[in-house]
Amino acid sequence: MNKFLLLVLALSPCFSKMTAQCVPQLLNCNEAVQACDLSNNNPQYWNELYWWDNQNQSHDLAEAKINLNIAVKDTCPGSSLSVRCLLFLDLDGDGLFETVVDSDNPPAAGTVNFNNAANPNYSGGTPRNFDERPVPANQKWRFMLKTTSVGDSSNISLQWINDAAPNVFELPELAYGFHKVRWIVTDLAGQIKTCEKSFRVKDCNPPTVVCLNGLSVNIMPTQMITLWATDFLQFAEDNVSPSPLIKIGIRKPGTGIGFPVDVFGNPITNVTFNCDELDTQSVELWAIDTEGNADYCETNILVQDNLGNCNGSHAITICAKTACGEGIEAASFFLGGTSPFTPPFWFGFSDANSCSTIPGLIPIADGFIVSAEKEDSPLEGVSQFDLITIQKHIDGIDLFDSPYQWMAADANRDNVIDTLDITECRKLILGFPTNVLSWRFVDKTYVFPTPNPLSQPIPETITLNLSTMPITVEFIGVKTCDLNCGNLVGFFDLGPENEHLIGVPQPNPTNEGTLLPLQLLRAEFVVLELADFSGKLMFHTEMQLPAGPALLEIPAGVMPQAGVYVWRVWAGEETKAGKLIRY
Repeated sequence: MNKFLLLVLALSPCFSKMTAQCVPQLLNCNEAVQACDLSNNNPQYWNELYWWDNQNQSHDLAEAKINLNIAVKDTCPGSSLSVRCLLFLDLDGDGLFETVVDSDNPPAAGTVNFNNAANPNYSGGTPRNFDERPVPANQKWRFMLKTTSVGDSSNISLQWINDAAPNVFELPELAYGFHKVRWIVTDLAGQIKTCEKSFRVKDCNPPTVVCLNGLSVNIMPTQMITLWATDFLQFAEDNVSPSPLIKIGIRKPGTGIGFPVDVFGNPITNVTFNCDELDTQSVELWAIDTEGNADYCETNILVQDNLGNCNGSHAITICAKTACGEGIEAASFFLGGTSPFTPPFWFGFSDANSCSTIPGLIPIADGFIVSAEKEDSPLEGVSQFDLITIQKHIDGIDLFDSPYQWMAADANRDNVIDTLDITECRKLILGFPTNVLSWRFVDKTYVFPTPNPLSQPIPETITLNLSTMPITVEFIGVKTCDLNCGNLVGFFDLGPENEHLIGVPQPNPTNEGTLLPLQLLRAEFVVLELADFSGKLMFHTEMQLPAGPALLEIPAGVMPQAGVYVWRVWAGEETKAGKLIRY
């Protein structure tokens, strides 16, 4: 192996008279080097356990042929030039050139000297194989410079040759990545010209994606049908990227360009057709490889409504109100069931009108189960007055007159009203840990048995029947341990001797404000006052209220400090007073 490649143009006594005009010219230093690969990966090159392609998760580095050359023009007669090529490689993909191939001191056949870039004159390094072909050692490829001269110009290129056929040259096949080549041209006077080019070897071939044809579907009861990219995929393959790493996307034609992604850059993997899109529809099925090369196929699908789901509304409205008709906000609604087209679960929350609507976006079917829950603010509305009411019922002094009172009083849910329920409610008031669930919900259409409303299991779910659309299902919500009219009907026993009914503030004691319930038989002028225990008036309000239930608020701000206050309410000729404790 010659240490230098000499371009001997002439030897002349004129050499000693060289001037700056004799400096060799590098004709193509500004030309870009490109290696845009369209070929299949060759497993016989760059394939060893110590190589690793993180992008394709493989020990087989993909490669491509590349033409690395320099064109030199020597304008000084009788000179002699030497050319050296340094090939800087990033073979581990970390952005650093760790390996150098030096034409003055090339590596052994079939190898590169890995990790020698930091060594003096690029010596040493660890020999690593790039040529895995099953051939004799003298047929393994090695790096060498090839020179072709015409007149005063020469073209020098980095090539592969083997010792068995030294006159046969091949373009080197370098691993994908960012690399660099440096050409150093020196004349006999020691004048040096250098050319350095960065380049990238990469995959430019998009995947092959083949669509399935002849698909047909029916609109679901949701009045739409969602289809996935995999529903249309026959196969997708790539020259380099393994099949599991090829991403698939889908879109309707005319809705975008390039591989379809969402706002977060994730592949769009489904399309939805509705009742306005019956008949034959087209889709674009896309595939993209790890290098970002993408291609698509287009296919058609027949969207039908053989089940007649486009003829009616499938919206479902779920509501929850108290027994006296007040809305319950922020109750959680749960929908579950099984059918060939259902999700395992769905939930929503009641709005300010105490309802939530499933607008047909959720697949549903006969037999689906709807339930409701609400677990926030378990103490709100519960007071000692409720404990007294439960005790009077147990003692037979004043029996419940509403089945919802039975539900509210059965705090431990054993279907028996006894002192254990009082204990649970008292623990709730005092803030001790308890297993009491804050709310219970029952089907509004349920008719309780008599005389004991708890003698049969209470239906706390509703089974859907889709024979009639649209559907509205309603729950009655009962606050556990709260037996006042804020949640229940029938709490006030209106009679001829009781024109207006005035409740008591709840909660009491309180560390915030409190609410006082009223039940007016007719429209009335109402006055509410609050005084401290010394008799000083702290709050006064007057209002004209219509007939029916009402809640009077005593704000927290009118009780500036802890202590005992006295409240009084006038409703026409009815009046009531009591103590209110701020702690």
